[in-house]
Amino acid sequence: MASASAQCLPTEIICSICKDTFTDPATIRCGHRFCTPCLCLLWEDAPTVTCCPVCKAASPKMDLKSTILAKKHIRSTGNSVICQLPGSAKQMCRTHQVIKLYFCEADKSLLCLFCSRSTGHATHEHYSVMQVAEHYREHLLMQMKSIWKKKQENQRNIKKVTNTFRAWEGFINLRLVMIRAEYPKVCQYLQEEKQKHLEMLAIEGTVIFQRLNRNVARMIHMGKLLRKTYEELKEMCLKADVDMLQGVEDTMKRSQLMQLYIPQPLDPQLSTWTITGMLERLNSFRVYITLDGKIRNGCVPLIEALRRLQCGPVDRDVPWDAACPENTPTWGAQTFTAGKHYWEVDVGNSGDWVIGLCKESWTSRNDMLLNSEDIFLLLCVSKDGHFSLFSTFPFLPHYIQRPQGYIGVFLDYECGMISFINVARGSLICNFLSRSFSFPLRPFIWCGPK
Repeated sequence: MASASAQCLPTEIICSICKDTFTDPATIRCGHRFCTPCLCLLWEDAPTVTCCPVCKAASPKMDLKSTILAKKHIRSTGNSVICQLPGSAKQMCRTHQVIKLYFCEADKSLLCLFCSRSTGHATHEHYSVMQVAEHYREHLLMQMKSIWKKKQENQRNIKKVTNTFRAWEGFINLRLVMIRAEYPKVCQYLQEEKQKHLEMLAIEGTVIFQRLNRNVARMIHMGKLLRKTYEELKEMCLKADVDMLQGVEDTMKRSQLMQLYIPQPLDPQLSTWTITGMLERLNSFRVYITLDGKIRNGCVPLIEALRRLQCGPVDRDVPWDAACPENTPTWGAQTFTAGKHYWEVDVGNSGDWVIGLCKESWTSRNDMLLNSEDIFLLLCVSKDGHFSLFSTFPFLPHYIQRPQGYIGVFLDYECGMISFINVARGSLICNFLSRSFSFPLRPFIWCGPK
């Protein structure tokens, strides 16, 4: 609804959405102008193709980061609201019956010219009401920008955790299958340990599933609170100077306090359990891998894809040297066409590495990607201090703790199985089950700085 002041102002400075004077105006593709906060709220839940509220012409969503606070608050012919309306009881000095045009910084009160020169206020600093109101409006717009950025971040976090939440049950089922497949290889006396492991895995999976659910609910609730606060800030910004100054500081304090308690997305990680006797059994198939320095295939697309997982949008523009030794993977000198083989690779405390096996033909190609066929790799990717594990073909995340030090690789060619082992803990990281190998397999190793 239009304010009283807006009804007597030129239409060129009136927003057709809120029917009031512009707050941080923005012009869209069709040429129509609106308040940036109005467009933020109107287009927030709009489909991918948004349109002008006036002429319905298609217009892309704005980059809100660059438009909020981009322009000065528009006021008719430079006058503030207090000059546009007749004097009210709040604006009139009861003692001198004139309009209060000054603001006392000491006691936060409105004064007329005569009161400002009185004994009680003569030594205080005084500013015009219009000047003080503009100062607070600028701070309100800054708070609106901060709130909107937090709301967008919260929306991205909701999407991230929702995706994990949807995939969680399937991941737990997959992990149960992998754990079940490992135990038949060991002696019968491990049956009790297996049952306990599976029960605890299921319980832990359920607990984390519930935590993910609560995490999503909290962020959705916070999104609603952020929108409500944003709307309150917008309403406060549109108030007349006198009304706005009555409660602006409390509103801004609530806004700042809310931003300190934004829920963050949960990073779920399952515990890893030692499988008794597994390392002893695997060491009976121990081989020592040597590296083949003659293979010059750098697998540039694969490492570039890994880098995209590591980097945010800003970091992707940083120059990257594919010929640098740290960016060049290595191949094992041995190939395997039968039997059981186990070896270990030291990744130290590096947060970025890729190890596993690939079809021999990949050594002569340079188009390997994360979704390529016949590559059986385990990847660790670091980003912003967090570490994520993935396996390839198919490309899957693994929500367990990052292994450090030695990683074991076990190949059972005839059974079509490849397993990755956390040597320090004697636990299973993941495995590839029921594969059919009819081609030579060659070890693949790439490790970032340790």
